Amino acid sequence: MRFSTLVSAAVLAPLACLAAPASDAQGSALATGDGWLYKRENLCSLKAPPALCQPNSSVTVDETALRAYKFYRAFVVDGDPRTMFSLIDSTYKQHHAGYADGPGAIWSLFCNGRKIGSESGTAWCFDAATNMSYAQYSTTDRWRWVDGCVHEHWDQNESIPKSKCYKLPAGTS
Repeated sequence: MRFSTLVSAAVLAPLACLAAPASDAQGSALATGDGWLYKRENLCSLKAPPALCQPNSSVTVDETALRAYKFYRAFVVDGDPRTMFSLIDSTYKQHHAGYADGPGAIWSLFCNGRKIGSESGTAWCFDAATNMSYAQYSTTDRWRWVDGCVHEHWDQNESIPKSKCYKLPAGTS
């Protein structure tokens, strides 16, 4: 068996138990030879994010780094608005002219689940000393994390501090 066939089977096998509707409320189902895959979740029918991050002072730096990576994946690579906004707190401060504070101000930009790039064509970093995470794609964004949640955002003249990037445990990515 070819490696790609084996990988496809391993990835798609857990999805085989899902019912296969012709379409659903979020978009049409995509047929594959091994089962059904769905388009990214579009939540734009919701007026606000379904769930936001609840700050918790017991969240460790290691946990925050993993959350920051999960946020990067949801925002840039996967186009997953549900996960993305579950990591943003309700007082989200926006340091970009033209955007108000609060997650609701950016909800309409990301509710459609549009991915921005691939992991191989983008970069991610978490600087544990400053509690900042970064995503580099066509621009570079920076977020400050407070109590395990995204609390602030910048995207003007940012750069990744490559020598300070947190090393995730093996098998995380």
